[in-house]
Amino acid sequence: MNKITGEKTIEIDGNKYVLRYTWSALAEVESQHGESPNLFNAETLAAVAAAGFREHHPELTAERIMGLSPPLVPLATAVQEAIQWAYFGGGALPEAGQDVKKNRPTAGLWKRFVSLFGGG
Repeated sequence: MNKITGEKTIEIDGNKYVLRYTWSALAEVESQHGESPNLFNAETLAAVAAAGFREHHPELTAERIMGLSPPLVPLATAVQEAIQWAYFGGGALPEAGQDVKKNRPTAGLWKRFVSLFGGG
């Protein structure tokens, strides 16, 4: 994970790809999948990942990712890390139970990350 740019490199089918969630990508994910997308649903993960790959690899559409069928958990983990950086930057992440009033819209997404990846 590049702590300065928020770019997360992941290998799929022997090729390296860069994930980065711009505000536009975050808005797309939320509008299509809500604030807590299920990253363990293959179709949802492919769509969310495609939004993150779009800036550097527009050829990696959700359909292409489904066709490549990369291991689900490593891709979900990479997506989660890249989205966390997009929301919180390189700073400390809020505690699982902490109410961050100015970040209320991210609270559902954060709770989902915690529950999916055993952080709390």
